Parts: sequence; structure tokens; C-alpha cells
Amino acid sequence: MINNQHNTWKLGNVFTFLCTCISILNRLKMSITDVLSAADIAAALKECQDPDSFNHKQFFQTSGLAKKSASQVKDIFRFIDNDQSGFLDEDELKFFLQKFESGARVLTSSETKSLMAAADHDGDGKIGADEFQEMVHS
Repeated sequence: MINNQHNTWKLGNVFTFLCTCISILNRLKMSITDVLSAADIAAALKECQDPDSFNHKQFFQTSGLAKKSASQVKDIFRFIDNDQSGFLDEDELKFFLQKFESGARVLTSSETKSLMAAADHDGDGKIGADEFQEMVHS
């Protein structure tokens, strides 16, 4: 009996591990256009193609992200979170636009700091998924 319980526990751990792996693989193959339309992304990027012209609220509106559910916004967050740490730091924010289109420009230092300030409500120098979702929907 103990052996069967032990084997069941092992199978449960293997199942959990496989589900986690599948979840990670699905996120890795996710494209931003699974959530947002390519045309809306292009329009949003066009509005901020010049340095220091990025306005996060306008970008979220034009790209359609502001109209998405909390779950969809968090999917986009996970896509932007390069190191999958669960947080966005200033280095990741600098390349924010490039997550929407690889040829997009890098955010300037002032744009990066402004984006961080708009979302980092607890002042820890990074943006969590909830903070990002709140910023998008504000």
C-alpha cells in the first residue's frame, strides 16, 4: 500500500512538471498578434516613431491593449518579460516597442523612466503583472 501511494505521488509530480513545461512552451510560441491585431500595433508604433514621442496611454489605446481583459493584458506582460522573472525592469522597458515589432525603436531614457513611474506603484524599481495590468487599464 505504501508503495502504491509513493508511486501515485511520483506520478502526480511528473504530471505537474509536464503541465508546467507545456505552459512555458505555449508562452514561448505565443505571438503578440495572438492578442492584438497587426494593424493596430502598426498604427500605435507609427504614432510614437520619433524619439520622446511615446505616450503609454495613447499606445495602449491605439494598439487595442486597453480594451483587452486582465488575463489578456497579463499574457502580453509575460511576452514582454524577457527573463520570465515576473517583473519588468528598466532594461526590459527600454526594448518595450521592439516586443511589438522587432524593427521598432528603443525607448529613450526619459520614456523608460516615465513608463516605470506610471506603473511602479510600490516603488521597488520594477513592474509586476498586476501593476502592468492596472497601468494599461487606467
